[in-house]
Amino acid sequence: MLKLLHLVDDEFQSQNAAKCDLLIHIGIESFQYAIIDKVRDELKALVEYELPNISNQGDLIQAIENLSECTKEFKYTFNKVKISIDSYQFTFIPDEFYQSGNDEEYAKFITTKHQSLILCNAIPFAKIKNIIAINSDLHLALNSIFQQPKIYGQASSFIQGILKSLKQNTEHSLYIDIHQKHIQFAYFKQSELSFYNLFDSINAIEFNYFILNIIESLKLDLDHTAIILSGQVLHHDEYYQRIEKYFKDIQFADSRLIIKHPELFNKVFSQTFFSLFTLDQCE
Repeated sequence: MLKLLHLVDDEFQSQNAAKCDLLIHIGIESFQYAIIDKVRDELKALVEYELPNISNQGDLIQAIENLSECTKEFKYTFNKVKISIDSYQFTFIPDEFYQSGNDEEYAKFITTKHQSLILCNAIPFAKIKNIIAINSDLHLALNSIFQQPKIYGQASSFIQGILKSLKQNTEHSLYIDIHQKHIQFAYFKQSELSFYNLFDSINAIEFNYFILNIIESLKLDLDHTAIILSGQVLHHDEYYQRIEKYFKDIQFADSRLIIKHPELFNKVFSQTFFSLFTLDQCE
């Protein structure tokens, strides 16, 4: 893996880990982690690696095991370890229809591969359960590397984090999380989740196709829909310009509303690691 970012507060030591949470996001093209001091509710470390060309789950497991942190920092006794994984193998079940013990039945709505394990994530603020499939070898490896990790699908942390930090309002909001090889959308009507999905997208041209498709399928009112951007997007870059063609109210997600950022992290754009920090809002 190529290390893209490494910011660690000098005050963080192994003896402080017990009062900290370790947040990890295993993306399609990156591996990110943050250490959060839960007493002060502030960021202590933020690290990002670029994943090499991963062709199978074995490659991914090997890449994670090769991280130097696996022999040091990840062995600390943290208060909690939370891991989110980008996956297209998920389905939502409303709380009112969900029956405990039926997860394997719900998994029939997912195109699962052999050696998959079914997990159920609650998203309390959306009143739904997220049923996800994870490769059983990867699940075993994560439980071997980390101490009793809680594993979430990317939708679980993203939606829960948005709703926990979202002020109650009457406007319609479309959250767009942009990354190198994928994008995720979450649409809210009066703070109620109305739509979510994850798509492959490798450039602004493909992104524009999905924007137009969502405008049409959701019948969005372009003048009265707030756009909140997160991930690898900057003001007036190519992605931003595409959105600017259609919408007037464009904002950036502010991860500082979720976790305090000491001065060391001031140069990190507040929207870039939003989907990692939303893990802090999961129980």
